[in-house]
Amino acid sequence: MNLVFFKDACMHACRVARILRAPRGNALLVGVGGSGRQSLTRLATAIWEMEFMNIEITRTYDQMAFREDLKKMLLRSGGATNGPDDAQTVFYFSDTQIVKESFLEDINNVLNSGEVPNLFEADEMERIISAVRPLAVAAGKVETRDSIYQHFVQLVRENLHIVICMSPIGDAFRVRCRMFPSLINCCTIDWYGAWPKEALLSVAQHQFKGVDLGTDDIKTGVCDVCVAIHYDVRGSTKRFYDELRRITYTTPTSYLELLTLFLSTLAEQRERITQQISRYHGGVDKLIKTNEVVDSMKAELTEMQPILSQAQ
Repeated sequence: MNLVFFKDACMHACRVARILRAPRGNALLVGVGGSGRQSLTRLATAIWEMEFMNIEITRTYDQMAFREDLKKMLLRSGGATNGPDDAQTVFYFSDTQIVKESFLEDINNVLNSGEVPNLFEADEMERIISAVRPLAVAAGKVETRDSIYQHFVQLVRENLHIVICMSPIGDAFRVRCRMFPSLINCCTIDWYGAWPKEALLSVAQHQFKGVDLGTDDIKTGVCDVCVAIHYDVRGSTKRFYDELRRITYTTPTSYLELLTLFLSTLAEQRERITQQISRYHGGVDKLIKTNEVVDSMKAELTEMQPILSQAQ
């Protein structure tokens, strides 16, 4: 991953890592898109050497496919597929992956009780009981089906860490928190605010680190201008809302797109100028060769002048 560790990013990474290390630690990361929630979650997962898992949304992804993915995560974290020492799993789930609101209902159940009602079929339950039985006996539990399954649920709650990322923009976040209270009650909330100027400057310097802009003073000036543009646009959005009551958001993604636009425009202009220089060089070379040919023809004509005079 290509990360820039400014102060706010380090603080958020430490918070997420601390949440994942806590018993039954689950996180609700609230912030706009592009604020680094997924990258920092991956970093915190790698710090504790846990398994990072998320779902891949396709056109045909539905409730059944989501439940199949959820089964894999529960089986892995519950010790039904491997040993308990290798079962620490982080499930990353973003609001952009909510195809149906029933996804959140299942996650709400896992957060609240560690299981989803009627998720496993009878044959799957038998495999779970058979796989978890040695773990339950080793933990001193009574060797009954209910006791073994409760041990499985306990392992799930201890080993599966759910990280939910949501954006506070709009009414959807408020409605979902009201409908699924475990998102608040069973998660530690970490708010991702706007990037400060030092963060914007650090990102710009990192983006332009390998770019030749002439001198270091010019590169510093370009970075300062990018930061100023982003802050001016942010101020303009506030005035726009005050005057017209319409909300326009400036996110870290907007800032990264600004830097990318500058680099792509710079590359295009340099390529265009290089082509023009090459074209001008070609034209000059042709003019020089043409002058040489004309000079040689003049010399031949001067040498042949007497012969032409006699012929006349």
